[in-house]
Amino acid sequence: SPHSGCRLLRLPTLLAMKIQVKLTATAAIERLKADDPELVSCDLSNNAVLQMKASDMIPRLADALAGNSHCRELNLTACNLDDACCEKLAAALAGNHHLASLVLEGNRCGNEGATHIASALRTNRGLMMLNLLNQKGSRFGDSTLAAFTGAFDSNITLLKIIWRLESRQSFRLNKLLVRNNEIDRRIASGRDYSDLLPEGVAPLAPALVTRRSTASSFISPRAHLLQRTSSADGADKAAPPPPSSGAAIASAGVSVRERVAARQEAPSPPPRAPPPPPPPPLRQA
Repeated sequence: SPHSGCRLLRLPTLLAMKIQVKLTATAAIERLKADDPELVSCDLSNNAVLQMKASDMIPRLADALAGNSHCRELNLTACNLDDACCEKLAAALAGNHHLASLVLEGNRCGNEGATHIASALRTNRGLMMLNLLNQKGSRFGDSTLAAFTGAFDSNITLLKIIWRLESRQSFRLNKLLVRNNEIDRRIASGRDYSDLLPEGVAPLAPALVTRRSTASSFISPRAHLLQRTSSADGADKAAPPPPSSGAAIASAGVSVRERVAARQEAPSPPPRAPPPPPPPPLRQA
């Protein structure tokens, strides 16, 4: 009605506005299994069906993901996934070298589930970003750290982990992520990286290098580890980002030395004027 205050939009108008309808769990599984080339990003975050039937749906989703070659990003945030679900996803991840980003934030993955994922990363050559933040009732500690550091004995492709790791040995994992990021930078610039490869690990195949360059948009351009560690007094401290592998630290093209020199040569501000004296006390009549 012209007086109702509502406006009906025709289908072409809706398509022009690029309104996206979120996938259902069943539709996502069917499209993953069919290897739909248009399903590059699969967002099932906060999916009500998965939250209620994760133990039934995740095995089907994992089977579909195992043979998929087009999906680059899978978001399963807040889907009530437990360690058994993570085990199924890890089995798919072990042979899927096309997925670049896996988001499992806000689930119920514990040390056991994280260890399954770490085991899959030993053979995985595609995943670049893993998000395990805010797992309900779980804390990742030294056992999980050991599983992930072991995975990096053969994994040279994972660039970023987002989680909360409570371990005094987290620096060991930081170094390995710095190594992988440096490998990624050298690949992008066409430089040799054989000196960074772990013993017995072969360089990435050209097809995989090409695939990673097209999938890099699903993670931050300069991927670094984001984790939180607990200090001895129990206070949370954010782990510092890894260094830039020997590159000069610069800001907007100005080196540190130039900025320090400019700061020293800048004139000092004039001294402040002393405050005015307080008014004399009033005399009583």
